[in-house]
Amino acid sequence: MNKFAPFAVAIAFAAANAFADTPTEPPKMTFRVFSAETKIATSDRVTPYRSEDVVLVVVKDNVRCGQKPINPSFAIKGDQIVLHYELTPPTPEASSCIVGSEFKITNVPHKDLAVAFSGGHEAATVVSMQKCPNYNPKSDDVWECLVPATKVAGK
Repeated sequence: MNKFAPFAVAIAFAAANAFADTPTEPPKMTFRVFSAETKIATSDRVTPYRSEDVVLVVVKDNVRCGQKPINPSFAIKGDQIVLHYELTPPTPEASSCIVGSEFKITNVPHKDLAVAFSGGHEAATVVSMQKCPNYNPKSDDVWECLVPATKVAGK
């Protein structure tokens, strides 16, 4: 049975607090790595989504087979959410594989934020978000739905 990462995105947003006006607690992060059978249904390396005070970022990383993301971290610096993880050491003869993971940040301040991700020692990939183009929210609250827009810098 195939699993798809966008399904996980929908479940995460459904479980998120609905209609939170302003976060009252500091931002918190949860991180998970998708199982090897999970198909990442995006062509982009970094795919952020936002609903209210929750930002969910799906990462599709090209690694050496057997490498795993460890020590995930996040920070909100200026107008960016900065995400990072280290990778376990590669086996020299290992071929290339795709690893999918998800950063879920809750209690995100209500302001425009880009997402910057780097894995290992590479340069960050920065992605901005835009208001959902085919979605007509019932209010002018931009935080009701934000989707990936453009890659700003990086690989």
